[in-house]
Amino acid sequence: MFHLLSALLYVLLGVFDALASVTLVLKLYKLPLFEYRKRILVYVIVIALFSYLMRVVIGIPKLDLPLQYIFMILFFRFGLGVKTHLAAFATGAGLTVYINLQLIVFIFANWFGIARPEVIHDTDGFPIYFIQLFSTAVVFLISFVMSKYNFGFSFILQPPYVFLKGESYLSSLNKMLIVGVLISAITISITLYMLYNSNAIGLLSISLFTFGISYFFSEKGDYKDARSGIEAYRGSDKES
Repeated sequence: MFHLLSALLYVLLGVFDALASVTLVLKLYKLPLFEYRKRILVYVIVIALFSYLMRVVIGIPKLDLPLQYIFMILFFRFGLGVKTHLAAFATGAGLTVYINLQLIVFIFANWFGIARPEVIHDTDGFPIYFIQLFSTAVVFLISFVMSKYNFGFSFILQPPYVFLKGESYLSSLNKMLIVGVLISAITISITLYMLYNSNAIGLLSISLFTFGISYFFSEKGDYKDARSGIEAYRGSDKES
C-alpha cells in the first residue's frame, strides 16, 4: 500500500512538474495555454508516467531529462503544430529557465539544511518533494505574471503553420535559433554530468549563461520580426 501511494504521489508531482515546464515555454513565447488544454493534459500525464518508468521501474534516471527534452520538442511539433526548429529553440530556452529555478531552490534548500547535495540521486522523500513543489509554484507564479503583464517574446507565431511553404534555414534569424538549439542541447547534456557529480554551482553558472544566450537570441528574434513587419507594411503602402 505504501509503495502504491508513493508511486501515485510521484506521478502526481510529475504531472505538475511537466505542466509547469510546458506552461513556462508557452508563456515565455506568448503562446496560448487554455486553447491546447486537452492536448497538454494528455502530454503531461504521459510524461509523468514515463518519468516514473525511467527513474523508478527501469532505474536509469540519467536518460529521463534528455528524453523529456526530445519528447517536449515532439509535442510542440506534432501536438501543437510549431515548426521543429522553433519548437526546439523554445523548449531548450524554457527548460533552461526551469533548470535554473530548480537549482536555485536546491541551493537554498541545501543552505538551510533541507536537502543534502546527494539528493539528486533520490526519487522520493521530503527534500525531493519540497524542491519539486516549490519550483513548480515559482514557475506557475512567473507564468501568471508574464501572462498578466504580457511579458515574453512574440516572434514564434501561434500555430497552425503552412508546412508546405519552404523554410530558409540560412536566414539570419533561423541560424541564430539553430545555434541556440545546439547550445541548449549541449547544456542539458552537461547538466546530467554535473547533477550526478553534485556540482550545483557550476551547473547553475552554465545554465544561466545558456539562458542569457537564449534571451539575447529571443530579443533579436522579436526585433527582426518587428522589422520584417514594418518593411512589409511599407512595401504594401508603396504599392497602393
